Amino acid sequence: MPTPQSPRSSAAHPDTMTRDLRDSAMAWRAAIGAMLAVVAIYGIVYSYGQFFKPLGQTLGLGEAVGSIVFSITSLAGFGLSIVSGPLLDRFGPRPLLLLGAVSLGSGLVLTAMAGTLWQVLIGSGLGIGLSLACVYVPVLATIGQWFSRYRTMATGLVVTGVGLGTLIGPPVSAWLIAQFGWRMAYICLASGGAAVLLVSAWLIAPPPRPMLGTAAAESGGGRGFGTLYLATLLINVVIYVPYVHLSYAAQQTGIAPLTAASLVSVIGASNIAGRLVVAAVASRLGPLVLFRLCHLGFCLSLLIWLVADGYGGFLVFALLTGVSHGLYSALLPVVVAEQFGVAHLGKTLGRLFTALGLGSAIGPPVTGYLVQSSGGYTLALVVLGLFGLAAWAVLLTYRPDRPVAPPAPGGVETRLSP
Repeated sequence: MPTPQSPRSSAAHPDTMTRDLRDSAMAWRAAIGAMLAVVAIYGIVYSYGQFFKPLGQTLGLGEAVGSIVFSITSLAGFGLSIVSGPLLDRFGPRPLLLLGAVSLGSGLVLTAMAGTLWQVLIGSGLGIGLSLACVYVPVLATIGQWFSRYRTMATGLVVTGVGLGTLIGPPVSAWLIAQFGWRMAYICLASGGAAVLLVSAWLIAPPPRPMLGTAAAESGGGRGFGTLYLATLLINVVIYVPYVHLSYAAQQTGIAPLTAASLVSVIGASNIAGRLVVAAVASRLGPLVLFRLCHLGFCLSLLIWLVADGYGGFLVFALLTGVSHGLYSALLPVVVAEQFGVAHLGKTLGRLFTALGLGSAIGPPVTGYLVQSSGGYTLALVVLGLFGLAAWAVLLTYRPDRPVAPPAPGGVETRLSP
């Protein structure tokens, strides 16, 4: 019979198993599943613009009313993360992904059958929004718990799904609409999106038991959370404006509609590039330093938009915005994990993403009001620039609760005592 000190007994110890599983092949399998889930949900979320015109024509919806659908999706998707995050900590990722598949499929089917506005609001707005809440924060938190040494790299891989979804979803949706009509296109997206989420649920196993450390890690928060929350709210007022307004603003300068629309695709492509290079750059500068710098990147891009008078200027803006957004999305969960630990990462990210939801809901309509009232984008861009600078200034006051040591050779994070 092996003694407690024997190799067999040691290998069976739960803590040893946790060290062996982190950053393992099973962890990378989970990262691939998480990326697929993000591609599916964001590919559908960012395809709404393709359905906007035919859906509005069929149901008699005006532009203002039709745009509410996207706002509800954003608010529900990020707002309900405050619920899905703690549920992840308690039940793991698979039940949430299964719920997300059901919500996405049924919501899109209801939208395909819709004859009134309220059916679209429930089906597309709340249905896709609930699915987004069940997917994005839960998979980010899960990957944060699966990895230690390669957490930044794995998170960067997962969030490339947003850019890939932006590149793939809209053209596929446009082709489906042209071939089969918008109702059948929604049916196709419902079956395809739900199927991908089911595959992701199979690929993503529950993560190893997190190692508890600071009181902040055990409570899902800590000193500095309010500062990070405020910075997140302020910068997300800026981030989502180009996805709504850039194409229209470019057309106002005489750029052809199709050429102007391609600028959003440029944001998506450079977004992917930013997410892919984040690991190499963060290893040199540190996640928090790079996180602060990408806030300045948003501010600089707004200045470029302000002085742009042709396609070249808008193209530079789109490239810098996409890279900054890619870095931001990849680094946010990494900074949260390093600061507050991974024991309750779902709860912490869920609370923080309510700020993202509020900011993304405020920015585009406020920009639209300023453009309408002033007759151009100059005032709006100045105001957005002030929001971006305020977010950067707030983030400068943020100090880690306590330093985080580099990952140990076995891949398990260690937190230094004060």
